[in-house]
Order: sequence, then C-alpha cells, then structure tokens
Amino acid sequence: MQSADTDGSGEINYTEFLAATMDANVFMREDYLRTAFNMFDKDNSGKIDNEEVIALLQGEDLGVYVSKDAIGTAMKEIDANGDGEIDFDEFM
Repeated sequence: MQSADTDGSGEINYTEFLAATMDANVFMREDYLRTAFNMFDKDNSGKIDNEEVIALLQGEDLGVYVSKDAIGTAMKEIDANGDGEIDFDEFM
C-alpha cells in the first residue's frame, strides 16, 4: 500500500489506484505510450518541454501535488541527452 501512495498522503487516490493495478503489459505498449506522449507534445514538435508538462497539469488535481520545481527536476532526470526536452525514446 505504501508504494502505491506516491504522494505520501496516507491514502490511495484514484490515479494512484489505477497506476498500482494496471498490468505492465497493458501500459507499456508502445502505441499507448505514443498516445500519452502526444498528449504532452502539444506543439507536435516530437519533443516535450517543461512548459508543455506544466500546461497539461494546470487545472488538474495533480497541481496540488506536483510543483513546477518538481516537474523541472523530473525533466532533468529523464532528459538523457541534456537538450532540455524529452523525445519519445527518453519518454519510453
């Protein structure tokens, strides 16, 4: 239960529940990942930048849990080539 509580609230919310129960074979399918990637890549550049991630999360409940600084930190961790953007290979 603790590993599913990703925000440390002491409760499992809907998003955490879905993430914890989803079969890896389902959510790791490339076509599903491409769809998720495209949700972030609003300008269809083939890359996701910090502003696109922030824009997607604005107005969502996630904004309460994820700060702009946390997004920046995550982007740096995922951005393997250091260009400031996440391409599909890095997203995978």
